[in-house]
Amino acid sequence: MSVIKFYIVLFLCLVAGDNYLKAQLVNDSVFNSAKIQGFRLIDPASQKMNSIKSFAAADQLLLFIFLSPECPICKNYTPTLNAFQKQYGKTVTMIGIIPGRTYTNTAVNAFAKKYKTSFPLLIDTKKAISDYLHASITPEAILLNGRYELVYRGAIDNSVKQLGAPKSRQATENYLEEAINKYLQHGSIAVKRVKAVGCLINDF
Repeated sequence: MSVIKFYIVLFLCLVAGDNYLKAQLVNDSVFNSAKIQGFRLIDPASQKMNSIKSFAAADQLLLFIFLSPECPICKNYTPTLNAFQKQYGKTVTMIGIIPGRTYTNTAVNAFAKKYKTSFPLLIDTKKAISDYLHASITPEAILLNGRYELVYRGAIDNSVKQLGAPKSRQATENYLEEAINKYLQHGSIAVKRVKAVGCLINDF
């Protein structure tokens, strides 16, 4: 990454917090299932347009993870996300969303290969689903139940406290895992939001 690009990414990350808080002012507890299923995004693996419906299973939770191939925090979280896929693959459909026009199929496929992502990655070129779900940061998790009601939004865990700090310490609070487990055990919704730490989703 060039020095200029590094500072651009850093700047976008620094303003992410304010944008995230603004996004929370939007009523985002219930979403339209047909609308979400109908979004068609680029599948870089096949280089074709695929609908969310082709991935989502009716009897599973639906987990969107918003990612950026150049975000250091996203890169560091890939082992955690792969572990999630292995643990919850039968009860949770996890889809990685790459928002914006910045990344080509080649770049996303290279990211997937390097970090051995075990879940599908889709490019949301027009930020259609990103905007609809009010996603504002990478990495950010948005967990929906089978009725497309919000179960959880925000950080994956607390292993990253602030921008610029590496994901090196052990998480003491696993927000996303806790939300999944509680919902699977009780089937009830107590929507929880924890501010995500990362880089701003931009218009590029």
